[in-house]
Parts: sequence; structure tokens; C-alpha cells
Amino acid sequence: YAMEELIELWKMPMFRFFLRSLNHHEDAEDLTQRVFIRIYRSAERYLPHAKFSTWIFTIARNLLIDEIKKRKRRPQMVFDEYIERAGEVEGGRSAELTEILMKQLDLIPENHRTALLLRVQRELSYREIAEVMQSTEASVKTWIHRARLDLRKSLSNLRQTQ
Repeated sequence: YAMEELIELWKMPMFRFFLRSLNHHEDAEDLTQRVFIRIYRSAERYLPHAKFSTWIFTIARNLLIDEIKKRKRRPQMVFDEYIERAGEVEGGRSAELTEILMKQLDLIPENHRTALLLRVQRELSYREIAEVMQSTEASVKTWIHRARLDLRKSLSNLRQTQ
């Protein structure tokens, strides 16, 4: 029963994190499931010395890194389904901007993208993100700053070409 509540509470935040990181619906679903399998298998070892959100996003990030490494070994088209779904859900210009943003997110380094998504999507503090990413707050701040600069520059360049 507790696991059901945990899944209900965290499945959408996990799914959105993976979807925005990978831009692929099925992979996001798969990784979301794998997070909960890992939680279930390691529940007895969980020590509440940090916030639960930090622990669950650490698991999610580790799975994400594994998936990214796997993709580098077997490249695949990941935007087709997302673009298709974005067109169904959103209209015209909004869908186009979403597509552009997702492509630009995919171009920035993984640690920059992950830090930014944890900050924006989950509203984690810099300290919490540093714990999840096993880094320092200073590095996290730098990654987020660079991610925002890269995205701003990419979107600005796109506006100029239109």
C-alpha cells in the first residue's frame, strides 16, 4: 500500500523528468518504472539522512546516465513520437517552439540539462541538486547558468534566421 502511494505521488514527476531529458515517450515510461523497481528492491537499505526527493532523483539520474550511454552505442531517432504528440496536444506555434526547445535541450551537455531540469521542473535547491548529481553547489550553479545561456543563445539565433 505504501508503495502504491509512493508511485502515485512520484510517477508523473519522474516521467516528466525522463521525457524532457530523452524526448522519447516509451523510454520515459520504461525508466520511470525502473526507478520504482529499484526503490522497491532497495527499500530496506534506505536511510532518511537526506530528503526523499534527493534520493529518488539520484536513482533517476543514474538510470538516465545509463540510458544516454546506451544510446551513444545505438543511436536512434527520439524526436518522432514526441513531435507527433506535441502536435496533437498543442497548437501551431506553441508546438513548434516546444519542438525547438526540446532539440536545443538535447544539444547541451547532460549534466547541464539535468541540473536545469531538476531546478526548473522539480524546484530543487542548488544544494539538493548537488547531492543528486554528487557535485558541488558551485558546479551546479555554473551548469544551470551555462544551460540557460546556451538555450537563450540557440533560441536567439533561431529567431534571427526566421
